Amino acid sequence: MKSLYLIIFTVAWLILPSALLANPEHPRLLVTAADWKSLPSRMDADPRVKKIVTATIARADLTLEAPLLTYERQGRRILSVSRDAIKRVLDLSTAWKVTGDKKYLDRCRNEMLAISNFKDWNPDHHLDTAEMQTALAIGYDWLFHDLTDSDKKIIAHTLIEKGLKSTLNHDYVMNRHNNWNQVCMGGLVLSAIALSDLEPELSKKALTAATQAIPRGLNAGYPPDGAYSEGGGYWSYGTIYTILTIEALRTSNNPFETILSHPGLLQSGYFIRQVHGTSNRLFCYGDNHDGNFKFNSAMCWMAKQNQSRLLSDFIAPTYDKLDATAHDRFLALAAFWIPEKFNPNEKPLPNHFHGTGMSPIAVHRTGFKTKDLYLGIKAGKADVNHGHMDAGSFVIDWQGKRWASDLGVQSYHPLESTGINLFQMTQDSPRWSVFRLNNFSHNTLTYNNQLHQMEGKSEIVSSKGAPHHETIINLAPPLNLPKNATATRHFKMNSENKIITITDTLTGLNPKDQIIWNLFTRAIPTQTDAGFIFTIDDSKMQLDLSSPQSSKPTTSPADPPPKTHDESNPGINRVQLNATADNEGKILINAAFKVLP
Repeated sequence: MKSLYLIIFTVAWLILPSALLANPEHPRLLVTAADWKSLPSRMDADPRVKKIVTATIARADLTLEAPLLTYERQGRRILSVSRDAIKRVLDLSTAWKVTGDKKYLDRCRNEMLAISNFKDWNPDHHLDTAEMQTALAIGYDWLFHDLTDSDKKIIAHTLIEKGLKSTLNHDYVMNRHNNWNQVCMGGLVLSAIALSDLEPELSKKALTAATQAIPRGLNAGYPPDGAYSEGGGYWSYGTIYTILTIEALRTSNNPFETILSHPGLLQSGYFIRQVHGTSNRLFCYGDNHDGNFKFNSAMCWMAKQNQSRLLSDFIAPTYDKLDATAHDRFLALAAFWIPEKFNPNEKPLPNHFHGTGMSPIAVHRTGFKTKDLYLGIKAGKADVNHGHMDAGSFVIDWQGKRWASDLGVQSYHPLESTGINLFQMTQDSPRWSVFRLNNFSHNTLTYNNQLHQMEGKSEIVSSKGAPHHETIINLAPPLNLPKNATATRHFKMNSENKIITITDTLTGLNPKDQIIWNLFTRAIPTQTDAGFIFTIDDSKMQLDLSSPQSSKPTTSPADPPPKTHDESNPGINRVQLNATADNEGKILINAAFKVLP
C-alpha cells in the first residue's frame, strides 16, 4: 500500500506544474478577495476571529512606532529579520484591509521597499531567503491593487532576483529531507504563484522544481502516526510552511490534494496534543524549547482541516491571552483558519500514543486534565536532524507540574559565536560538548562516563496502553556496550495508584563497568532512606531509587554547567545513581515515582 501511494504521489507531482498558473486575480495567495470581504462579519459572529484580528492590529500599531527593518546579521543568519518581515507584512496589510487606515498601507509599502533594497537575503543560509520571499510574495499579492506601478516593479524584480532565481541557484535545498525543504519550497511556491502572470516561464520552472522536491520533506517528516521527526517545536516551523504551500495552491485554484493527503500530515496535529503533558509543557526532546503551549496558527489550521473539537478545545484557552505581544508571526492568517464545524464522530484521544519514524516516542497518561499523570518516553538516536543524545530519556507530569524535566535546547548563536559547529553531525563533533545536547543532561543512562553513540538507535521493543500501560526499549545501541551485552529500560504506569516504575536491566558488561542513572527536576528533593521526596509548591512526589550494585543516590544543583559555553540551568536539580557491574557483569536499577496525597 505504501509503495502504491508513493507511485501515485510521484506521478501526481510530476504532472502537477502543467495544471498550474491559472492566474486568478490578485489577491490569490492564502486569502482571496471573498475572504477579505467576509472577514468583518466573521469578526462580529466569532469572538475568536475578533481577538486574532484585534491582536494583529495592536501589533501593527507597535510596528508603526518602531524603525524600519534593517539588514542585521546575527552570526551567519539574518533569520530574525526575515521572520520579523513576515510578521510586519501580515500585520500591517491586515490592519489596512480591516480598518482602511492608510497609515498601515504606507508603512507596509515602506517595509517592503526597505527589504527589497537589502544587499542580499543571505542566500547561503537559505532559510533567511525563503522567509523573506514569503513576506514579500504575500505583500505583493495582497496589496497588488494598492501599490503604485513603480512599487510593484521594484518588489517584483527583487522577488525574481533574490527569491525565485536565488532558490533555483541553491538547488541543494531541493534535496534536504527536513524543515529546510518545507520552508524553502514554501517560499518558492508562494513567490512563483504571486509572479505567475508576470514571469510565467520562470514561475513554471520554480513550481516544477518545488513539486518534485516537496515529497522528500514530507516523507522524512511525517510517519503515518504523525510523530514529526524533529519534535514538537520544529513541527510548527516545518508544518506551517507545508500549510502555506497547500493554501497558496488552494486559493490560486491549483491542485493541492497530493500534499494534503500525505500520510501523517493531518494526524500530526494530534501528535502535538500528545506531546504536551498535563503541565501544558512540551515534551521537548531534541532541539526544542521547554515551555507551555501558546497560540499556534498551524494548530488552528489542523483543527479546521480535521474538523476536530479536541484540537480546537486545546487551543481555546490561548485566545484570551492574545494581545500585541503575541509571538506567532502568522497570527493574521489564523483568522481565516478558525474551525467552524466539527466531526460529530470524532473519537476521544487515547491515553497511550506510540510514535514511530525517525524519532520514536511513547506517551502514557491517566487523562488530559491537570490532575492527571503523564509519562513521555524518548527512544531513537542522536543522528537525526536537531537530535540530542537523549535515547532512553523521559519526562513526568502531575498536578500541572513537571517532575522529570528535559532542559531543552540552547540558543544557537551564542554557541556558534564561540566557534562551535553545531550542525557537524559526527561522533567527535563539538556539538556533543554542549551539556544540554549530550546524554549527561538527559534522564537516561550513561556507560563508563562516555557519550552515547550518535548512530546507535534505541528501538521501542513494545508499547501498550490500558490495562498494561508499559513500554520497553532497547537501550544497548546508543550506550556502546561490550559485544553481546544488553540494556533494557522497562517503563510501567499504574493508572489506579498513579505509580510509574522504571526498571533498567543490563547484562554482559565487564565487571566494574560503570552506569550513571540521571534525573533532572525542578522539584526540591529531600533525601529519604529509599530515595527522595520531591516538592513543587504544595505538591509532593516520592522517588524510590535503588540498585543491588549501588550505594544511595545523590542530588546536586545542575548549576554551574560543565563548560563556559553552556547555558545555566537555574532551579534545576540533578539526581544521580552510580552503579558498578557485579562479577557477572549485571546491573539492575529500580526507580518508582509515587504520587503523594
